[in-house]
Amino acid sequence: MSVPWTRGLALAVGAVLCGATGARVEAQEAEAAAEILRGAVAAFSQARTLRADFTQFLRDPMVGTSDTSSGEFLRQSPGKFAFRWRHPNGDVILSDGQVLWAYLPSSAPNQAVRSTLTGKPGESADVLAEFLDEPQQRFQVGYVRPDSLGTREADVLSLVPRQQGTLPYRRVLIWVDRADSLVRRVEINEGSGALRRIVLDHLRVNTPIPASSFVFRPPRGVRIVDASH
Repeated sequence: MSVPWTRGLALAVGAVLCGATGARVEAQEAEAAAEILRGAVAAFSQARTLRADFTQFLRDPMVGTSDTSSGEFLRQSPGKFAFRWRHPNGDVILSDGQVLWAYLPSSAPNQAVRSTLTGKPGESADVLAEFLDEPQQRFQVGYVRPDSLGTREADVLSLVPRQQGTLPYRRVLIWVDRADSLVRRVEINEGSGALRRIVLDHLRVNTPIPASSFVFRPPRGVRIVDASH
């Protein structure tokens, strides 16, 4: 049966209107995502220091393993940060702003890896600065969904690198607290296929942090591997 031309016209008009509505919704979501991200960048830039408990979940499908660890995260602008693990105790990744150290005795007890930071995206393990330093230029930003972290309401944004293949991750999700615009959760889809999720709890900003928190002294007998080249 043929469709009367008036009905066909109505269907065509309806399709156009639905498309226009969909385009408006996408535009509104894009603007909302951009506004939320601007708030997160502002809150991050105003936090001269940051201190939090962290929990990290890592799933690596290449080796078929998953692992949960925890400890303390400390950060001081510009460029200083430290992950100090409590479980497993003694693991540490830190930067004094110029040199990145990774000492993980739980998996490599006789080795510490040292690398000089050059400021290139993707080379630092600072999960806040990596994604909040001029993100609009480096990522396509999208609104994913509203969510909650315990009793705190948050908005989830997606960050996709504009230049795929140049960074060690494909897509990143960040949870931005609606009350203070601080990022309290990061989920990284790495280029290897691994999934890394870091949750920050008991987050405090602009509190004193000892300078020694960002200093690493290799234990006696530990081999130093220079990964700068």
